[in-house]
Amino acid sequence: MSAMKERLLAMLEQGHDNLLLRFGLGKAYTEADEPQEAIVHLQKAIAFDPEHASSWFWLGRAYMAAEQWTQAQEALEKSGLLAKEKGEEQTVKMVSVFQRRLAKQLGES
Repeated sequence: MSAMKERLLAMLEQGHDNLLLRFGLGKAYTEADEPQEAIVHLQKAIAFDPEHASSWFWLGRAYMAAEQWTQAQEALEKSGLLAKEKGEEQTVKMVSVFQRRLAKQLGES
């Protein structure tokens, strides 16, 4: 387990629970190729702030890793819409890249 995940989990066990903690755990689990754990934390992050575009983006990536294609499409679409509304151009670009990867995975053009 990475040092970052260990620190974040320790904070959670101490009773700290918030958007950034859950987002950090979700991102860390996604990067560690543990999508099911990531999904749990990212869904909780979204419960804290349903308009957090980055949480939606990483949730989409976790769903892709878990081969849950419909959920991945929905999460990436939501992330893209929120990021555009907020002017988060980097997130918009990242969403676009992963939407293309997802379309390729699904055999779409």
